[in-house]
Amino acid sequence: MGFFYRLPVLRQDALLYALAGLFSIGEIFRAVTADYREWGELSVVPYFLAALVCELAYRSRLRRRGGPAAAAEGESASRLRKGVAVGLLGLVVLVPLGLQVTWRAQATTCVTNPHGAQAQPEVAVIERAGDRLAAYKDPYLSHPTSVGVSPSNDCAGVNAGSFFPYLPGMVPFGLANAFTGPHRLGDARLALAGFTLVVVLLALGLVPASARRRWRAFQFLIVLPTGALIIVTGGDDLPVLALLLLGLVLLGNRRPVWAGLVMGFAGSLKWTAWPLIVLGVLCARTEEERPAGTRYLLSVLVVSVPVIGAGVALGPHAFLENVVYFPLGLTKVHSPAASPLPGQVLVQLLPAYKKPLTYALVALGALAVLVMLVRYPPRTPYEAARFAGWALAFATFIAPATRFGYLIYPANMLVWAYLLHDLPPLERLPAAVEAPPGRRSRSGRQLASPTW
Repeated sequence: MGFFYRLPVLRQDALLYALAGLFSIGEIFRAVTADYREWGELSVVPYFLAALVCELAYRSRLRRRGGPAAAAEGESASRLRKGVAVGLLGLVVLVPLGLQVTWRAQATTCVTNPHGAQAQPEVAVIERAGDRLAAYKDPYLSHPTSVGVSPSNDCAGVNAGSFFPYLPGMVPFGLANAFTGPHRLGDARLALAGFTLVVVLLALGLVPASARRRWRAFQFLIVLPTGALIIVTGGDDLPVLALLLLGLVLLGNRRPVWAGLVMGFAGSLKWTAWPLIVLGVLCARTEEERPAGTRYLLSVLVVSVPVIGAGVALGPHAFLENVVYFPLGLTKVHSPAASPLPGQVLVQLLPAYKKPLTYALVALGALAVLVMLVRYPPRTPYEAARFAGWALAFATFIAPATRFGYLIYPANMLVWAYLLHDLPPLERLPAAVEAPPGRRSRSGRQLASPTW
């Protein structure tokens, strides 16, 4: 990592995009579903082209400016980075997403699409939960029978009997599918992707960080494969990550109540949001730099408790079966999450001890995180993001049911630590991120305004 950070920023971009292109090639040849393979085919050229543009621009500026530092910085370099990132947003996110949604919608008679699977199982799973809610039924099935399959069409029978392993806040993303209208507009990925983009842009507009750091966060969360592939093929983790980022930014801007409301929303979508939500209690501050953990926590609970409570009230057994037992691999139908990571390998080697091993691994992870929390408690959003990143990476490696895709959480959080590191105090923000005259806190400090 030290080698990477010593590179000029344009060369960092070129390296990241080249690696993304290699990843796309890998998806073309090793992907087991058509949606991943098609994304790789559509994205490989744009990524390599972006890498080439960044490298050529750096070399051209190097010849004109006469030094690596001058060649990598400046307003023109910043504009180039923005242009490349926005271009990739269109070419590796929006275009593949539009094509896959269209291809899936073409098979409206519940027949197999000639293009193959056009989404990951979670898309149809979320849509079926939305269908049940729209019919005034519990979105959680009492006796689910399957883990879900990758849909090749938008037939309402796809994954109708599958587990719904998400918290109730995820259900509204599938509601559009329950109403009459063009088939393609009912695809849950459109709601997931649109929501994610709006929240990410809001978060990056509010953070008083340099453009260099903000565009790096945008790259990882949206345009690199860590974001683009997930948005195009599934997308259920991206709204959670977007809300967590916005919550951290609001904590950094000394808005504990707003941060709590946003974090509470994230906590009503998936359990994966809660480690960072809890850490937010330790770094919540008011504009006067007073601890505001209680105010923040109450705001979290105001949103999350009613939403999660509604899901439990409709059917406690169904809720536990779908949201707790299934993700832990404690149901008769096992989670499809699979990887050669240590926790899952251990459970597979000793299947007769699956339940006690699962409980032991959960306890081990909780104990390790608790010890580190006592020794190194985070006091700022930067420290919270860094701590959560490493803790979730550890949890992913020892979890009894996991997959490599879950590593997008620690990867993004460690990038957010870079985004939030060394932010200026509120009273000493540079002119570029100061609020308009007259917009001050009750203590008289100048507040950050939304800038992009």
